[in-house]
Amino acid sequence: MSDTETVERPPEPPESPERALTRRDLERSFWRMFFGLQISWNYERMQALGFAWAIEPILRRVYPHKEEYVEGLQRHLTFFNTSPIVGAPLILGSAVAMEEAQAKNSAEGIKVGLMGPMAGVGDSLTFALYNSIIFTIGANWAIEGRMLGFYFAAVMVLVPYFLVRRWQFFFAYRQGKNLASQIAGGALERLSEAATILGLIVLGGFIPSIVKIWTTITYNQTVTVTGPNGNTTNVTQKVPVQTQIDAIVPYLLPVALTGLIYFLMRKYHLHPLWAIAIVFALGLALGWRGWFTNVAPTPPSGG
Repeated sequence: MSDTETVERPPEPPESPERALTRRDLERSFWRMFFGLQISWNYERMQALGFAWAIEPILRRVYPHKEEYVEGLQRHLTFFNTSPIVGAPLILGSAVAMEEAQAKNSAEGIKVGLMGPMAGVGDSLTFALYNSIIFTIGANWAIEGRMLGFYFAAVMVLVPYFLVRRWQFFFAYRQGKNLASQIAGGALERLSEAATILGLIVLGGFIPSIVKIWTTITYNQTVTVTGPNGNTTNVTQKVPVQTQIDAIVPYLLPVALTGLIYFLMRKYHLHPLWAIAIVFALGLALGWRGWFTNVAPTPPSGG
């Protein structure tokens, strides 16, 4: 071998592509979820297409080979449905962390394991509790002719819901696979129960200002009146039932009507439309009979 002859070195293996997610990747995933999760909702797979669209930038970064990328999309096109406000961002952020760690089974498992519990908790906290309180306050102001009711409802729904979604997504991404075990500890269930109790107390305080019902029924009462000279006379007077009710338990009738409707819906699974129909029929019949009114009756003049 001559001095000028060189020995060829074996080719170096190609550098593995960068698989770490960037802030831009996470932002793209979040905004796709924010605007597109519900747009493609359908009766076959519900939110699956929106979820796959949201996680697609992550899959493109994590799996540079076409076969893996396609397999990832197909994996996230399976049935998926949960609460879009409290639930979907949390699950998406955790699934993103699983895909970045190449834990494909964990990414799929956390979707299946969390979408059911988060649907129940999320819908209870947002639609059944938070929305009821916010729109009740806004509607009360709107009934009074104040535009503040509209602005209050819009701001108190749009802003908190955006912040809650964003926090969930990035919190779940940072927590990764530990998220499932934290939720399994029952913290969300306890929070949901406490928030529900608080919400019922708040809504109960709004019943008298929203439900307007008074009774015009009276009854005769005989009263013995003693005159200046000691003579006694029996006088019959009409006593409004509403006055007696207010003296014992103010706003008893609105609360009783609300409690009756709630009992029927809870006990017999009465549809809200049927509850509205029942209240409408009762109001029409009793109002036509003159027994009840939605305007406070004028107290009888003394004399």
